[in-house]
Amino acid sequence: MSDFLTDEEQAERLKRWWEQNGTSLIIGVVLAVAAVVGWRYYQGYVQDRADAASDLFASYVAARNEAASTEDQLALIDTEFEGSGYHVFTLLYRADDEIEAQDWEEALALLERAVQLADVDTLKDIARYRVAKVLYQLDRLDDCEAQLAAIRSSGLEALVAVLSGDVFVARGDIERARIAYQSGIDAARRDPANPVLGVELMELKLASLVDESQ
Repeated sequence: MSDFLTDEEQAERLKRWWEQNGTSLIIGVVLAVAAVVGWRYYQGYVQDRADAASDLFASYVAARNEAASTEDQLALIDTEFEGSGYHVFTLLYRADDEIEAQDWEEALALLERAVQLADVDTLKDIARYRVAKVLYQLDRLDDCEAQLAAIRSSGLEALVAVLSGDVFVARGDIERARIAYQSGIDAARRDPANPVLGVELMELKLASLVDESQ
């Protein structure tokens, strides 16, 4: 018997193989194509959403700078882009407005919402720091200290140390306040390119400490 198949035999084998595997092969190809097309569509959708959010936020900032109404932009950001970084930024801006109006409770609610929604550690910690400042203003010192303890992002060390010092001063713990202020000064001096807080102000806070127990 010959080891070589005739053309008719090869055709018959191919036919049988196709009958057994053709359907699954077609399904596999279709799924692969659909996956590629779907991924490209998703990428385009994500990019379009990002562009739309960016444009809307820019419109909000422009209106805010011109002291114009931002109601429409905020309504869209709150509903269409809830949880996005742009949404978090608007919460920080709105909290600033409430702080200026001395509505501390409303400012706190907005900032706590920002902490909850922020999915970038640095942005979350910035919001936490601002929560801590409002809590300090409300004389909720334990809550303020808890927020400060949760902050881990680099670049905020001086701010956290100084506000911690303020908390200790409010409690009458002058020694710990002195340590905190000095820590803030050291942190600021380590990063002179990022002067988050003037060293002179921190030095003034440190120099003004008087331990009344002595």
